[in-house]
Amino acid sequence: MRVLISGGGIAGLTLAHFLHQHGMTPVIIERASGLRREGYAIDFYGIGYEVAERMRLIDRLAQEQIPFEVLAYVNAQGKLIAKLDMALVQKITNGKYMGLMHGTLQEALYRALAETVEVRFGCELRRVVQQRDAVEVIFNDGTTESFDLLIGADGVHSRTRALVFGPEEHFRRYLGYTIAGYPLADRYSIGRAWKMYLEPGRLVAALCTPKADEILAFFLYRSASPEHLLREQRLARLREVFAGAGWLTKHLLSDANPSENIFMDAVIQIQMPTWRKSRVALLGDACDCPTLLSGHGASLAMAGAYLLAEALREAATYQEAFGRYEQQMRPYVQAQQKHARSFATFFLPGTSLGLFVQQTLAKLLFRETFRSLLRREFSAPSLSMLHPPHSLLD
Repeated sequence: MRVLISGGGIAGLTLAHFLHQHGMTPVIIERASGLRREGYAIDFYGIGYEVAERMRLIDRLAQEQIPFEVLAYVNAQGKLIAKLDMALVQKITNGKYMGLMHGTLQEALYRALAETVEVRFGCELRRVVQQRDAVEVIFNDGTTESFDLLIGADGVHSRTRALVFGPEEHFRRYLGYTIAGYPLADRYSIGRAWKMYLEPGRLVAALCTPKADEILAFFLYRSASPEHLLREQRLARLREVFAGAGWLTKHLLSDANPSENIFMDAVIQIQMPTWRKSRVALLGDACDCPTLLSGHGASLAMAGAYLLAEALREAATYQEAFGRYEQQMRPYVQAQQKHARSFATFFLPGTSLGLFVQQTLAKLLFRETFRSLLRREFSAPSLSMLHPPHSLLD
């Protein structure tokens, strides 16, 4: 079976790995000219960690994880309000937790393919025509090719979804926030930490990265409608929104290089009545984006890829496989999306009272005494729960 995967991110690369293992022929297309290294930090644990174990990636990822030792809330003067020691997180996850840069995980997945899968950079879909026995696609260079199946793993702004299922507006749920981030040299003594400063409706953070003496400046703010700005407009917008903010905000913004490739996007979820249409199925953020506020986006992408590959290996037809994959993933996805929506208002309160409540609770919950509550926050189903024996599905 020849499968076209549109999107060379975490979901697409993971799917290609397992399809190749199962004797199929995946082909990846990625519209970027190379691997994307921009982005943000992710919590990596749970089912995504399980999939990485099956891919034998843990040792490689461990060498490149973010070396932060503490997550801390600070006030406008930089004084500590509350902190979470990462040693406690390691304890409640039985040592199966890593902080990673999004690009670190993507690069490890790409290297794991070891040139066994064809990856075409600078290539994207222009048209999709579903036929009885194949799906025919037209690429941006005008060439036409046929595949048995097409999997859209091309992110929250999926071109595959737009071509086959309809415009993004039909499936987008905007949560009211914009995120942004870019790297800087650590001139601020952040060290091995992830420090956050909040005011009602806006958050500024600085966290170490795997590179020595480098930090990631991270921003989150409330906005009435989705903002999709050109790269050259993003820094000016951040300086406008965060004017007058306390802590290191002024320095983080003034020290930014105007030519820096600033990551910026609206915080949206994708909610669809179905993830499949004939020979096309969607995967990862293209169909189930929970937003970065869920802390589970990468894990959902990898788990979905694993389950879709297993379904295609086990099922008698692709229709049965697509249906099984969606049946297994949808309840977990919906739970994570619901959690992200409720967590968003806690993570970035819109009022001074909300901010006071958040930081008071953080002082309590970040203690060893309350590790059972933290363990619940980091709990996730196992792959065996999502992928029961074949006989139970019939």
